[in-house]
Amino acid sequence: MKTYRFISLLIFAIIGTTGIPAQQESAGNIFSKSFRRGIPVHITNNRDKSYAIKYDSAEGSAIGSGTASYSKEEIWYLVGNADAFKLYSHTAGKKHAVKLESNESGSAATMARAGEATLFALTRQEDGSYTISPASNREQSFNMFGGAGRHIKLYSSNDKGGHWNITPVDTEMPLTINYKAQTEGGFETNTMIGGVTLNVNGNSSHVMLHKENLPESTQCYLPVGAEVKIEAGPVCHGWKMEIDRTKGEDGIVATGKGHEVDIEIAVDKENRHQYLFYTPSNEGHPYRIPAIVTTANGYVFAINDYRPCGNDIGYGEVDLVLRHSTAAGKEWDGHSWSQPVKIADGLGDKATETWLTGFGDPAVVADREKNEILVMSVCGNRICWHGNYGAGTPENPENPNRIARTRIKYNNETGEWEAGAPQEVTYEIYPLFKDSEGKAHSSSMFIGAGRIAQSSKIKVGTHYRIYCAVWTISSTTRQHHNYALYSDDFGESWHVLGKIGYENSPAPRGNEPKCEELPDGSVLLSSRKGYGRYFNVFRYTDVEKGEGKWEGVVSTDVAGNLKWGSNDTNGEPLRIGNVLFQSAPTGNSRSNVSVFYKVLSEDAATYTPTELSKDWTEIKVSDRGSAYSSMCILPDGKSIGLYYEEEPGGYSMVYVPLILEEILPADVFKELSR
Repeated sequence: MKTYRFISLLIFAIIGTTGIPAQQESAGNIFSKSFRRGIPVHITNNRDKSYAIKYDSAEGSAIGSGTASYSKEEIWYLVGNADAFKLYSHTAGKKHAVKLESNESGSAATMARAGEATLFALTRQEDGSYTISPASNREQSFNMFGGAGRHIKLYSSNDKGGHWNITPVDTEMPLTINYKAQTEGGFETNTMIGGVTLNVNGNSSHVMLHKENLPESTQCYLPVGAEVKIEAGPVCHGWKMEIDRTKGEDGIVATGKGHEVDIEIAVDKENRHQYLFYTPSNEGHPYRIPAIVTTANGYVFAINDYRPCGNDIGYGEVDLVLRHSTAAGKEWDGHSWSQPVKIADGLGDKATETWLTGFGDPAVVADREKNEILVMSVCGNRICWHGNYGAGTPENPENPNRIARTRIKYNNETGEWEAGAPQEVTYEIYPLFKDSEGKAHSSSMFIGAGRIAQSSKIKVGTHYRIYCAVWTISSTTRQHHNYALYSDDFGESWHVLGKIGYENSPAPRGNEPKCEELPDGSVLLSSRKGYGRYFNVFRYTDVEKGEGKWEGVVSTDVAGNLKWGSNDTNGEPLRIGNVLFQSAPTGNSRSNVSVFYKVLSEDAATYTPTELSKDWTEIKVSDRGSAYSSMCILPDGKSIGLYYEEEPGGYSMVYVPLILEEILPADVFKELSR
């Protein structure tokens, strides 16, 4: 499968002929006598110069920080002097100016009537930047409070995030960017087109373009005397962006009213990637942690976290959301994905019971015979490292990283999938882990997110046996390690595969783990680590009783060639016939998610951790920042649905079908049916 690369086209440089360079500005050159007869300025953060102070009247009265686009919403007037000025917005006009709720830390900046506006003061820093403080309290300064899209609030003037560059801009000669777009025929889920990168005086910022509100053109009001470069991209999946170079040298024509450049936008119909959830959401929150499964009746379910708290379980509200499709496995068109559905609603600080605070890190399996789905997840309000199962005190009551179970079933009468309410199962699983004296062995744990494996051979109870694996911390040594669990009743009850004890762990230093069944019914554990994976194999001596032994853990980057960069990130094993797959990012940072494959021998004696580490081949999927991934077998039985995290937005949630007949050599493709 081909890799889709960024379009990064350098198109022009403008070097101004008037004005004083920004680094030579003194405070006296940036003040206005009045709004009408003012000096327009642009205000960027000194710690991260890609962010600017912005006021968009359509968003109410709040003053925020946005990615610097040099639009009119980012133009300001400082009316007064360095010790007492009012701050006016170009978009709000002369009748309104910025007001603070108070002069204390945490106070938000809003737009109010000019007569009620706060008087501000500038304090110049050694590096030439400024703090923007209420005149009555210079110990506080404007601060972004977390990045683009956040409200501007007061925080300590000593914090570097509260230091700003203030630069005059030219409003008479704007740069105009025209967008010539053909947007028909693409995936309906792919609404984000990509970015235009502005590099102003060596500092880059990115303006994202969206299909729903793509303007015909935008104007950039650039700093006086600035050196400016523009690049088209990075481009989101499903789109193409090019510079129109028919308008003159380097694709730009200078006119009496300024400069213009055209960017051509079109649908990329060869790109099968589909965005199911964009980060940030419309409310400004991230999505993370993918899991994907195919049901017996051919639906594909994509499930992941939605994080109103902005972080993992333990920091506040986290929800589980899903979308499903009937065409994801046959048409590849993406037009049948359902609207997002919330199946586990974290209540955050409104929770009356601890376990209801949040739900995250879904681990998912769809039964191979019955149209039902099991979702196991972490829940509660405890950070995983801080769980204290079996060691509670009156001062620090017992509160482990909790566990929830959610079931989704198909209603044959209505033709709809129905999710039941989550159930807490913390105290059904933790007691499985006891030391030789009967004391709690694990103080905190969670199930590795992504795919729960189901056996194709072993059926002892009501369902074919399922396998998941847990990350856990020893109650005594505080060392993290892994265990595998199995269930013969589709998650009603669980059992440990192997013995308890750090020395008996299938991956003593393993991070987030997953399981997969090998052709002979033995179980592969694949655990997250830097540079590769920890592999171990469990061989049964008594299948019905679940008895057997782990062969011994190996590092795949040492024992074989399943290796990559230094990133330590969740990935997933998957077997189709005699071909074993493993997903993971391959960069030194979290980037370049790939899927590796190897053909398994028909000789079960070769299913050792060492032999399984050898002879892998890479399929490149992502060429940008990307992290966690999950895989399912699509309804045709010979394609993979890959669901993974990828830029933009921290991570958005991306689905792509890998059509193996197009990717694999013919002799390897035949092994899928064995």
